[in-house]
Amino acid sequence: MNAQQPASVDHYYNRNTRRFLRFAAHGSSSTIHRAIWAPGVLNRRDAVHYVHRLILQHALANLDHPVVWDLGCGVGASIAYLAAQQRGSYRGVTISGTQRTLAERLLSQTVRSATADWSVLHGDFCRADTFQQLMALCPARRPAVVYMIEAFGHAADPRFLLRASAESLDDQGTLVICDDIIAHADGRYSAEVQQFTAGWQIASLWTVDEISACAADFGMALEHDVDLTPWVEIDRPRDRIIASLIAALDCSRLSRNRLFNSPFWGNMRGGSALQRALANGTMRYRFLVYRKRGAAPDPSRTIPSGA
Repeated sequence: MNAQQPASVDHYYNRNTRRFLRFAAHGSSSTIHRAIWAPGVLNRRDAVHYVHRLILQHALANLDHPVVWDLGCGVGASIAYLAAQQRGSYRGVTISGTQRTLAERLLSQTVRSATADWSVLHGDFCRADTFQQLMALCPARRPAVVYMIEAFGHAADPRFLLRASAESLDDQGTLVICDDIIAHADGRYSAEVQQFTAGWQIASLWTVDEISACAADFGMALEHDVDLTPWVEIDRPRDRIIASLIAALDCSRLSRNRLFNSPFWGNMRGGSALQRALANGTMRYRFLVYRKRGAAPDPSRTIPSGA
């Protein structure tokens, strides 16, 4: 799979983020990742925060004012929710300048300085200088938790990302990845997965086994693997309308027009393809928790010098 260039991902989110927020369902709380209608979830607010509750349960429980990194923080909604539940120092990074502006606005309005402090960087989380900037924001303390929600797939260099995350984490630190994960390696070549990756600017699709093997190389072990796919919204009326529209455009060959190569239509086409991939089992929406084993190394010596 060809890695997407960071500038393409930046452009994709700069053009689409305000639309994501404008058309989000009531109760989404500025959250632009998936709503999870798991057993016991009664409303959309609970559904969009379900992943956050899993992070609180599996990564943040019983920690005293931890340092927490959100890699691919979007507009800051995850930080806002977690900071309201758990005192700490929250650091986010997004590749989108638009998202950083929106995140700073949201967090300045919602996070009380008495319980949490925060900052958001504009950068690529597959670059060593981004990790060095994050570390410099809390030079005396390493993160206890690093999480990525629907961001791992954008990693142009996932091995670097896992290594840098592991070497940044404190002793016994936790890495959380929640994302669309390919179920089997040969699924990468299916038509729907190819359309999904092209439309959503996805750079990497690794299986759980591939992620776990790489994480193990850097001292992290998989502790929890939760398949959230059964509770993801698919085949809603609007999804069927979008699928029909895309099929009609393809049949008419209008989809070859430059107008339909915009980030807007890329999102529509990629999302529709992802729905098909989730429905047929080629893709799964998973929540993965990795625990670091062993003492934290010196960051000045171990942050990779890569990309």
